[in-house]
This record gives sequence, structure tokens and C-alpha cells, in this order.
Amino acid sequence: MKKLPLFLSLAALFSLAACEKETVELKDPGQQSATANAVQTKSNTLASGSWRLTAMTAASAAEAGKGVVTTDLFFLVKPWLRDNQIQYNADGSYLLDEGTLKATPADPQQLPGTWKLNATGDSLTVTLKGSVRRFGVAELTPTVLRLTQTNAAAEGQASTITSVFMR
Repeated sequence: MKKLPLFLSLAALFSLAACEKETVELKDPGQQSATANAVQTKSNTLASGSWRLTAMTAASAAEAGKGVVTTDLFFLVKPWLRDNQIQYNADGSYLLDEGTLKATPADPQQLPGTWKLNATGDSLTVTLKGSVRRFGVAELTPTVLRLTQTNAAAEGQASTITSVFMR
């Protein structure tokens, strides 16, 4: 397996720039209120406590006909990033707490931002330090948050980074 696309995908995950266009599908009023309630429930679940990164993988297409290769990336995450706590607040504010370990002691302990789920609750947009990042919400339970982000690699193969957060 070539390691360059993997590292480019990892770098893209941590990059601060993302550009995507969201489309909103209109539904009849009965469906809209049910969808709004489901998104509100997901928002409440997301905002009910702090989250910590516990796993990270990359999945990319192997050579033609060989399926998908999944690689564990968590060992590449620096210790000072592993102990960070993320708090999504009900008012749409976001707080990243650096935890005990920091890359640089002079870094601020907390970084504020904002968050928003889309109309169907399957996409999360986070704004931190003026940078906007969009993630797919693959799973959201009271104890597990699984976010995905798909990036195109240098050779045109897409890779999907999955980050798992737990309470």
C-alpha cells in the first residue's frame, strides 16, 4: 500500500479549510416536524456531555479489484491531541479543551467555536478559529459519536477518515 495517500488524507483531516455545498430537500410539513424533532434529539444527545477522541481509521480503495483497505491512524495522533475534550453546547457554541497535555505550554487551554447539525442530522459543521469543517455523522448515541470525512488523494482515489469519540 502506498503511504502517501494515507498521510495526505490524514493531513486533510486536520486541515482547516473545507469547501462543500449542502443541498436541502423539501418535504411535506408532517415530515418536516418529525425531522426537526429527530435533529433536536440528536442535538440534545451531542450537547449532553464532553467527547474525547478514542479511535481514528482511514478507508481507501485498494488496487483495482482488491476491495477497501482500512488503516488504523490513532497511533499517529499525538498524545496532546488524544486527551482533548470537546463540548458541544445546546446554544450552538463549541469548546475545545486542551486537556492536561499541550503541544506548547503557552497555547490557550480552551478554544471556542460554533457547531450546527444540518436539517437531517447527518452532517455536522464545526467552526473553530474562523475555519469551517464539515463531517458526516455516521453514529450518534449517548456514548458514541462517529464522524466521517471523505478526501480525494493525490492519485484521485478517495479515502474516508472515521473518527470515533466517546464520553
